[in-house]
Amino acid sequence: MKTEYQQYIISKIRRLRDEHEYSQKDIADLIGISYGQMGNIESPKAKNKYTLAQIHQICKEFHLPIEQIFIEDEEFALGKDIINLLITKIVKYGER
Repeated sequence: MKTEYQQYIISKIRRLRDEHEYSQKDIADLIGISYGQMGNIESPKAKNKYTLAQIHQICKEFHLPIEQIFIEDEEFALGKDIINLLITKIVKYGER
């Protein structure tokens, strides 16, 4: 099972995929996985999740800085140390 935060990040990427009118198959082809594995990533019941390399590849495709996946606009506005915050969020995403 995914953590709540992992599911949040995956949902955020799914919304991004939908906004750009990419299908699950389009993203699966882009990041080099099977369509079935892609379905498992987006399913809240499966343990599969995107790797950091896959998230980076998706961000490059959509011309989006990776920090916009992990950091909320409100957090940017607080003027915190963005690098440290990004690393903290990425570590949180990687937890089991």
